[in-house]
Amino acid sequence: MPLPTLMEIEELYELPGEAVFPESIGLDARTGDAYVGSLTDGTLYRLPAGTGRAEVWSPGGADGRCSVAGVKVDARGRLWAAGGYDGTLRVLDLADARTLACRDVGARPSCVNDIAFGRDGDAYVTDSFVPTLFRVDAETLDLSPWVDLAEQGIPWGEGLNLNGIVLAADGRHLVACQTNLGRLWRIGLATARVEEIALEGGPIVHCDGLVLRGTTLMAAINARGVIAVVALAEDASSGRLVGELTSEAFAFPTALAVSGGTLLVVNAQLDRMATGRPRLPFTVVAVAAPEG
Repeated sequence: MPLPTLMEIEELYELPGEAVFPESIGLDARTGDAYVGSLTDGTLYRLPAGTGRAEVWSPGGADGRCSVAGVKVDARGRLWAAGGYDGTLRVLDLADARTLACRDVGARPSCVNDIAFGRDGDAYVTDSFVPTLFRVDAETLDLSPWVDLAEQGIPWGEGLNLNGIVLAADGRHLVACQTNLGRLWRIGLATARVEEIALEGGPIVHCDGLVLRGTTLMAAINARGVIAVVALAEDASSGRLVGELTSEAFAFPTALAVSGGTLLVVNAQLDRMATGRPRLPFTVVAVAAPEG
C-alpha cells in the first residue's frame, strides 16, 4: 500500500462549546453551507460557505432533541438528523429550523447513525445496533424497516455494526461500512440484495463516515485518525484501498463531506468523551480532496 499522504490544512472551523463532540456533517449543495451535530446535547451548527466560521443554527434541546449523530441535507432543503442512542430520526426545514417530522425506529438499544439518499429522494438509514436498514419515504417522511441485514448474511456482532452509508456512482446501489469488522457492503436499491464488496487491501476496521467523489470512496477511520481512500467500481461490486490521508489536525475523525475541491473532516474526539477532557476547541478541518 502507498505511504500515507500528509495533508495540508486549508481551513479550520472552530465549533463553539466545551462539550460538543461533533459526530457527522451534511452539505447543502445549493449553498455550500455545511451542518454539524453534537452527539452530547443535540446542538446543530452551521458552517456558512466561504466564511471560515461556525455558528449555532439550532440549540440543543430544541423540539426535545438531545443528541445528533448522522447529519445529511437533501435536495429539497431539509436537514436530516439521526438521533444516535436516542433511537430517533428528525427532519428539519433549513429555512427556519422547524421540525417537520420525528420518527422512532421502535427498537432499543439503538444507535441511529447515518443517512443516504436515493435519486428519487427516499432516505436510507443505518442503526449500528439494530440489524435492519430503514427507508424513509421522501414525500410522507414515514419510516419503515426495509432490509433485514442479518437475514441477508451480514455477521452482526458486538460494538458498532453498519455505520456510514452513501449512494454508489451508478445510482442503483448503496455502499455501507461495518465499523467493528471493517467490511464494506453493497445493497441493491431495486432488489434489496446485500453483497459484500470485494475490497483489495482491506478490511478497514474502525471505518465510520463515508463520502464518495466520482468513484473515489473516502472513509473516516476514527480510532486510527486517518482517512482511507478506496478506488471503487462504479457499481460498487469491488474496491481497492489505494492510500490514506493523515494530518496532525485529525482528532478521532468520524465524518466527511466534499465541497468542490475541499474535503471537510469532522474531529469528534469521541475517544476523550469518557474522560470529559477534550482538546478545545472542537473543530472541522478542511483539506484538499483527492481527485475522483
